[in-house]
Amino acid sequence: MRCAAVLSSLAACIVFAAAAGCGEDAGDDDLLLQPAYVIDIRPKPGGIVCGGSTVTVIFNRNPRVVESDAGRLHPAVQSGSTRTFYASGFWRMSFRWELDGALTVDYAPVICRYEPPRLIAATPDEHTSVTAQELEAHGIVLEFDQPVTPAAAGTRGAFRVVDSTGEEWRPTVTVDGARLTVQAPRSGVFVPGRAYDVTGWVFDAAGNATEIHLTYEAIDGDE
Repeated sequence: MRCAAVLSSLAACIVFAAAAGCGEDAGDDDLLLQPAYVIDIRPKPGGIVCGGSTVTVIFNRNPRVVESDAGRLHPAVQSGSTRTFYASGFWRMSFRWELDGALTVDYAPVICRYEPPRLIAATPDEHTSVTAQELEAHGIVLEFDQPVTPAAAGTRGAFRVVDSTGEEWRPTVTVDGARLTVQAPRSGVFVPGRAYDVTGWVFDAAGNATEIHLTYEAIDGDE
């Protein structure tokens, strides 16, 4: 579908929906019996979409559940009349919502280069003294400048911890947007007097990777 055709269809959809019950005389019950309709979409049809960029769809009212075959909601839970998707870089994106609402738009996909995720803070800081008890209780919290995904367990780049005696173990890794937490998988793995190298890879939505390498020295809580 070419851009002009999509824009015409979108305009026709808006006009039809307005004529069908969007005037002042239309009751709320009548509106809810018809699918919400799209009043704007950004980027516009025919525009450039990169893998990992976002497409925002604006409806006349809350469309409730909206799905796309070439993008995922970000954040995963959204309400109101706007829905934002991470695009996968496909040239065509289709959207579906309740009461058989649907829209398909064409874009001009390009290969975009983004800066990889940047580590902006680590708690505790690796240059400060930290007790083994604190490391075990709170883990190591890493803050990035954008949402990240860690390398999957069992794959190259998965997070691991190696202490100064050569002992290696796999930590528990959890992610909340741009915050990643590395925690001990069990008690007793952090031992006072040992240094620990924490390594792993994280990725952004476009697949750009950043290697993490931090070193901590655990001390006893009585020191």
